[in-house]
Amino acid sequence: MYQEKCNIEVITIETEIIVYGLNLQSSGLPINFNSLGIMWDNYTEDIKNSTPNRRDKEIEYAVCLNKVPDYIVGVEITEIHEVEAGFKTFTIPTGKYVKVEFNGENHQDMVDTKLMARQKEAKKWAKNEKLKLNNEFTLEVYPKQTVELEYPEMFCLFPIL
Repeated sequence: MYQEKCNIEVITIETEIIVYGLNLQSSGLPINFNSLGIMWDNYTEDIKNSTPNRRDKEIEYAVCLNKVPDYIVGVEITEIHEVEAGFKTFTIPTGKYVKVEFNGENHQDMVDTKLMARQKEAKKWAKNEKLKLNNEFTLEVYPKQTVELEYPEMFCLFPIL
């Protein structure tokens, strides 16, 4: 039976994480919310598995660049290499982040309904804790072992200034 989960805390990223993947700006898709799911559909297993210098095959990322705007779906790499057309790298900097972990009744519920609601909750929580967030980017993190559960789980990270 589904039990809703939501945990918010402050964590520290001690080592930079380099994300490499497809990006919305060069995809030819409209720059809007409806294109995000299409980006994930276009990010096939073949693309993921052929990514040079791929580090962890168990975690996928979405980087939401708020000022550009852009959206990158990708995986962690060990070092930056030549960037192919349609791809982009983003380095997640070290530092403190607000982390919100949550689940959904299914994958669709998790990303279509819970994701936006939990992001709002995390921002409200940070404000109540008197934490100032860096609004330049946010991160969606999809660990394979939790995304594939009966009631899938993921988390988002918001950098703290």
